[in-house]
Amino acid sequence: MVTFKKWWHIAFAFLLAVSLLSPTASATTVLQPTKQEAQIATFDVQLAVDGLYGSILPATTEIVSTGTTALSLMENTLTANGIPYIVTIHPIYGPYLESVDGRASGSLNGWDGWVYTVNGISPTVGLDAYKLEPDDKVHIYYTTWAKLGTASTVDVGQINPKVTVDLTGDLFLTNASNIANWTINTGTTALTAQSITVNTDQQAVITFSGQAAEGGISITASANALLGGSTSEPLTIDVTPNN
Repeated sequence: MVTFKKWWHIAFAFLLAVSLLSPTASATTVLQPTKQEAQIATFDVQLAVDGLYGSILPATTEIVSTGTTALSLMENTLTANGIPYIVTIHPIYGPYLESVDGRASGSLNGWDGWVYTVNGISPTVGLDAYKLEPDDKVHIYYTTWAKLGTASTVDVGQINPKVTVDLTGDLFLTNASNIANWTINTGTTALTAQSITVNTDQQAVITFSGQAAEGGISITASANALLGGSTSEPLTIDVTPNN
């Protein structure tokens, strides 16, 4: 009986050792990921950057890890491609893309500046807060916001007045000299817009014919007249008696 128990213990120990060293047990141990490894994933995304006059960085595919922000993608990709940029920290809104390739936000003296979309949609958060997802297409571009202003006045009784129009947030194209690329409503003023002269890429002069009567003039530059390709905000000029 003692001999039987002795051999039984030896056999049991042998079977236990074989089970621990078997390929099945070993493979099972190797294939089980840790919690940390399971949380780490990489995937492809795209980044493209367009400036005021065209492409700065064509669509470029990058591999990023889970949790990477659009800001980190931009910083790493622009740095790798030798494209300078400036990110400033706003005391309330946080990181702000100030400049890319030497073009600073507000360089056209208006609400022009750097914005971005993901898959064609504008996120409601900044670049630093948007966390990338697989196959995201990030597009950073310089946007314009055309606004017209003037220091000119038109008085009742004035004959053939001229109005100097100043543009901010965008640039005039050569097409701006074509009066057909403007919408000018002279209302009850008895004036007719005759011609447009472009002085600079941000200033034009509109010449009217007739003798001004009291009323208002509305002036809008069309998308064809502007580099940004969007219609300007309208400019209103009141024609009043000269007191």
